[in-house]
Amino acid sequence: MPDYTTREMMEAIDQTPPVRTFLQKTFFPEDKTHLTEKVEFDVRKGKRIMAPFVSPRKGGKVITRQGFQTNLFTTPKIAPERVLTIDDITKRAIGENIYSQRTPAERENELLAKDMTDLEESIARRKEWMCRQILFEGKIDVVDEDNGVDVQIDFGFDNIVVLGTDEQWSLATVDPLILLRWLRKKIIKDTGRAPDIAIFSSDVIEDFITNPFIEKAMNLLKYKNVVIEPRVVDDALTFYGRIAELDLDIYTYDEWFLNDEGEDEAMIPAGTVLLGHSNGEGQIEYGLVTQMEDKKWQSYEGKLVPKLWADENDEVEKLRLTSRPLPRPFDVASWAVIYVKRSE
Repeated sequence: MPDYTTREMMEAIDQTPPVRTFLQKTFFPEDKTHLTEKVEFDVRKGKRIMAPFVSPRKGGKVITRQGFQTNLFTTPKIAPERVLTIDDITKRAIGENIYSQRTPAERENELLAKDMTDLEESIARRKEWMCRQILFEGKIDVVDEDNGVDVQIDFGFDNIVVLGTDEQWSLATVDPLILLRWLRKKIIKDTGRAPDIAIFSSDVIEDFITNPFIEKAMNLLKYKNVVIEPRVVDDALTFYGRIAELDLDIYTYDEWFLNDEGEDEAMIPAGTVLLGHSNGEGQIEYGLVTQMEDKKWQSYEGKLVPKLWADENDEVEKLRLTSRPLPRPFDVASWAVIYVKRSE
């Protein structure tokens, strides 16, 4: 077994380009590590208070500190593992020359490097899912049925608008811009910041760009309030255009994940639009990771903590990558979700 220490492996991970995902990169771009498993922070749902007028004969008036709630959260633990057996290092790998002279030790090093990348990518996908849950529902359900874990982390997000059957954007009588204007003003009123990015699900973008009111706004050449000029940013991300009066860029994000039931699920829920800020809605907090090494407990402050050990009785080598991430919003009133089409 390679003689790697946990610290050396952590440094190697830090030097590896991260598997970046759109929701995390856009809305939770910063990271903060902690020396405890539980993290405490303020979640704002703020109001803007004006300073009071005071009589010239008075020193001042006390204004209350309000608009936030301090919460203590236990950071969820994510710890995928891989097992390396004697068959893995002695048999020819896929694509390897049938007459290859590579040694088991060489195959072991290659497999460990690939396994580390696979584990890191699986954690990145889980973090992207966590960002998704917070953005669209304001909460995360942490469930491990095998070990009786069922905890909900709820940030109290309620800036959700559900359209009725007579408000669908597919109807020729409905102007989507009316709702988008109202939501923008609401977010400005509640937080003082205007959203500048809208993430549409693929079904909603079709209703939006073919809506008669949007088509009319696109055809007013002198005004050019709505400009639809699709451009592929990457395989999953498409920039569709811009609504000038709202200073709002429009995107679709066509990414999927394998949910806990083993089914493919869209990262952007069907029938939805997310209005937010392209410079972030929060950051990811990482709790302390504690694990047993050489029969002693060791604790590490970091985003990803590896562990490599051998089980000589079963003649297997195990690699684990542990992380305790918790995406947290700064202000739960600063973004909004529209359910244009409510799935049945």
